[in-house]
Amino acid sequence: MHKHLAQNIVENTSGELFIEGDWYPNPLPKNIFLDEMAYPDTSYSFTTFFSEKTVGLSLGYASGNYGHGIFTTGKDGEIKIGKFVVLQCVRLISNLSITIKDHCMFSWGSVITDSWITAETLSPVVRRLMLERVSRSGNRHLEFTDPKPVVIEENVWVGFEAIILPGVTIGRGAVIGSKTIISEDVPPYAVVVGNPGKIVKFLEATDTPESKQKAIKEIIN
Repeated sequence: MHKHLAQNIVENTSGELFIEGDWYPNPLPKNIFLDEMAYPDTSYSFTTFFSEKTVGLSLGYASGNYGHGIFTTGKDGEIKIGKFVVLQCVRLISNLSITIKDHCMFSWGSVITDSWITAETLSPVVRRLMLERVSRSGNRHLEFTDPKPVVIEENVWVGFEAIILPGVTIGRGAVIGSKTIISEDVPPYAVVVGNPGKIVKFLEATDTPESKQKAIKEIIN
């Protein structure tokens, strides 16, 4: 049972868990973990959640899914979200692995996916076969071939309608501009804008343990 959440979770006689007052009637998936003070928002966010992992999604301490964001996963998909993360109307698509570390913020309409068209699936014939296979599946989820893990390090901010593509690692403290498309790794503290994304500057690293201790000392003194 999830305890001490930002929303009340109730259990019915069949052992299914629901968000109290949720407008959407479905129960929460059994294979998700909600840490203390987490805010899952609504079970609607899990309507395309088909992970068969033991824990297909973990939402860390005080992290929140706001504005009916969507968690889409295939049977092997896994989403890990750290502490104090804000997801505002975000779409996460995983057929393998998406990891978001602590203190990250994602603005409206941003998309993070570990699955996309590759050289193997670029052929119109192959793409047609993929769509035909989806039409015969029970859940209509498109299982892309060769998904690649996405890792977003601590204290990353992502702007409106930005897209983060498979295999990308975004370094600590980076900022991704609105509508930017990220298809390559982003170094720590970089500010990236455009399509394709380009680094326009680097921020001062003010969130390191040393910087934090210095700031605390300045406040105390």
